[in-house]
Amino acid sequence: MQYIVIEGNIASGKTSLAKLLAEQVNASLILEEFQDNPFLP
Repeated sequence: MQYIVIEGNIASGKTSLAKLLAEQVNASLILEEFQDNPFLP
């Protein structure tokens, strides 16, 4: 199994990029549950 990880600043378009990439390569998209991240305000 292979993974592609996208990192970046808040509101930099990571989710938009991930959705487009997943669609283009016919891959599953796994998004972070940011509501449960204790490091985010």
